Amino acid sequence: MSALIDRVKLTAAAKQQLSTLKRRTGIEHYNVIGRHALCASLANKTKVPEEMLQYSGGLEIEWKTFAGEAEATFTNILILRAVEELGNSSPATVRKVLQTHLHRGLGYLIADPNAL
Repeated sequence: MSALIDRVKLTAAAKQQLSTLKRRTGIEHYNVIGRHALCASLANKTKVPEEMLQYSGGLEIEWKTFAGEAEATFTNILILRAVEELGNSSPATVRKVLQTHLHRGLGYLIADPNAL
C-alpha cells in the first residue's frame, strides 16, 4: 500500500492555515493537524467540490509521517471514499481524494476556533 501514496502535497494557502492552527492550538507537528483536518472532512459525507489546487509555495509531507501508525487505516478509508465519490480506486484517484479532503478539512478547522 505504501506505493499508493508517497507524499502529501499542500498548497501555499494550506501551509498558511497549518501555521495558523499550530499557533492557535500549540500542536507542534503539521502532520497531526493534517490528520485532524482529513478526518473532519471525511466525516462530512458530501463530495468535495472540484477545484484546481496550485501547489507552488506549499509544502510536502511524507505519507508515512502524515499517517503515522494509522497508515493502513487511512489508506483503506481513502480507497473506500475514492470508489464512493469517483467510482474507482486508482492511485491517482486515491491521491486526489486525499488532497481534496485534506484541504477542505483545513478550511473547516480554520473556520471553527474550537475544532481542535
